[in-house]
Amino acid sequence: MTKPVPVSFVIGDVRVQPLGPHLVRIEQRGPAGFEDRETFTVVERTGPEVDATATPAGESVRVETATYRVVVPAGAAGLEGIRVESATGETLCVLASAMLAKKFLPAPSALPAVWVLGDAPRIVPPAGRGALPPPAGEEDEHSGWDLRNSAPDAYVFFPAASGYSAFRADFLRLTGGVPLVPLYALGLWYSRYHPYSEDTALAVIDRFRTEHIPLDVFTLDTDWRVGASCGYAINTMLFPDMARFLRQAHDRQVRVMFNDHPEPQGPAALDPQELRFRQQGLTGLLEQGVDVWWYDRNWHTHLQTPAPGLGRETWGMRLYHDITRAHRPQQRPLILSNADGINNGRLDAPPHPAAHRFPVWWTGDTVAQWHYLRMGVVNGVKSGIRSLMPYVHEDLGGHHGQPEAELYVRFMQYGAFAPVARLHCTAKVHRYPWEYGAEVTRIVGDFFRLRYRLLPMLYAAAYEASRSGIPLLRRCDLEWPDRPEAADSTQYLLGDSLLVAPVLEPAPAGGEAERTVWIPPGEWMEAWTGRTYRGPITIGARCALTEYPIYVRRGGMVFSIPQRHTTGIAEWPQLVVDAFLSTDNGSRTQRLYEDDGITTAYEQGAGTVTEFTLRQAGCATTLTVAAGPKRREVVLRIHLPPGVRAAAMWRNGRRVPETQYAVLPPSGGRADQLFTGAGVAPPAGASPVLEWRGAWAAGEATEFRIAWQPG
Repeated sequence: MTKPVPVSFVIGDVRVQPLGPHLVRIEQRGPAGFEDRETFTVVERTGPEVDATATPAGESVRVETATYRVVVPAGAAGLEGIRVESATGETLCVLASAMLAKKFLPAPSALPAVWVLGDAPRIVPPAGRGALPPPAGEEDEHSGWDLRNSAPDAYVFFPAASGYSAFRADFLRLTGGVPLVPLYALGLWYSRYHPYSEDTALAVIDRFRTEHIPLDVFTLDTDWRVGASCGYAINTMLFPDMARFLRQAHDRQVRVMFNDHPEPQGPAALDPQELRFRQQGLTGLLEQGVDVWWYDRNWHTHLQTPAPGLGRETWGMRLYHDITRAHRPQQRPLILSNADGINNGRLDAPPHPAAHRFPVWWTGDTVAQWHYLRMGVVNGVKSGIRSLMPYVHEDLGGHHGQPEAELYVRFMQYGAFAPVARLHCTAKVHRYPWEYGAEVTRIVGDFFRLRYRLLPMLYAAAYEASRSGIPLLRRCDLEWPDRPEAADSTQYLLGDSLLVAPVLEPAPAGGEAERTVWIPPGEWMEAWTGRTYRGPITIGARCALTEYPIYVRRGGMVFSIPQRHTTGIAEWPQLVVDAFLSTDNGSRTQRLYEDDGITTAYEQGAGTVTEFTLRQAGCATTLTVAAGPKRREVVLRIHLPPGVRAAAMWRNGRRVPETQYAVLPPSGGRADQLFTGAGVAPPAGASPVLEWRGAWAAGEATEFRIAWQPG
């Protein structure tokens, strides 16, 4: 049961419930009456209390708030023909059954006056149990799920009036938030449809370590089991002691994911026999040490679903999620599943509106071709906005085919800046960097090592997705909705301060890769050259195979850490802060988030947030850092604005002697790698960097002030 809704009006067989200043529920009475329980789709209905009245108006009743009206025919038998108006009486929509179909969420740059969510099919889970099988003695044909009270149930949002952020918050309040993934999900995953044995699987893990390429998740596709397709019996010809293999992988600080192509065992999705078989099979291997289940929806046979309209993708997500969480209640469940509505790279349909609650998702069996790389980028960016699914990702390298070296590198470079970095392919091909030679191995390794240095930024973005729904890949119209160029889904902000524009076409013969990039308003520094662009402007970018189009927001910060080869825990006792100063006045606050990286304690607020605020006024910048939970060693790198020739630094009001910080002048060339930490000179086109090294005590707030003179 969700919390009671304070205000309700019943007109005939229709109930109107104002759920906020920009959200109203209009529900038809079901066979068992009006529905107040949690459903598969809707987990909470209460929100800010709204003053509302119901007034007879001729042959209708008008429910009115300060921001909208709902006009219901007296004695209404259903939702058809109910009129939704603005506060001034302008008709915004007339309800019809077609409006309850699932749909994409609106984009920030194209907000409609009304947007309708239909709770369909409206099915009610058993309280406290979800998709788990019923206890002995409590079995029924639907395992406690109530499918008997389905009826048209519309939630009407007013996005144009509320603005995008408030609309997104209302949607997530209603349908549930995006969970925070464990930190290891942001590391590198390796996957291949191949009959690995205990020895060959460990050899691949060891090869990643030998090549100094980070790795956090290793995948066993279907061949881990007898028959290599369905069921949960282990293939002991390949893995004579599965628990031993899993221990050895864990000893190497690598987690293991198992693929499951499930086939139905009972006569229906909710049959106790079906649910019990699935729980026993999945938990039996979780007990041996499996970390992640890959729910692969299967081809010709597949899981049945509880009701028409609930696809097997989203039902399977919930099933595997609930079983995993019940077995390890203190750990964050992580499931890999097909992205509902995306079929082998094609975005065909919107997902179920609850799909965002069950990360992470992949786009199916794609091909090692350039246009699939483009589709993968677009799917990842669009899904974070139009579906609130921030972890939609591609098989890096494509599922089918063997990419040539340039395409392989561009896939991997995108993966370094993707929400999930997961190499994968089918049988008889590979995705091993070392099989492409030393140069490709170095390039790919450099970019994945960069991803691990940027873990504080990635994890802060994941935390923000769980807190507010802002995706990791932030299309530019989230920040600049009035600019048409900002709706381009082939470029995005990664976190707060990095603009990434993936390379999507091969380089011309003998030349460098090219693409256009829209530079947003403000100052943006090209990471490899140090050149600063002032937006808004569209530029032509060119880059060698060793580089990628990346631009850093001036007036922003990038957080990084010393190199790791596994993600470890989400604490950053050693931190590098690259602060990029701007000539534009303004202020920006960015958050550093820390917790244990694995448990559900964050749901009760166990994590800590440290705010960094960069304020620019004239020829001076102030960096204010809130108190943190523990002592922290810091390298502070102040990238001076373009054209600056001299600067000075103060800490907590006291002048910092020049002997206590370094001035790093620009080098003579381009950057070799990015965000590698202390002592690295900026590229030739940049201004000098002031570098201070020190420590902040636990509970200590600090403030730096930097003043400069224009050149």
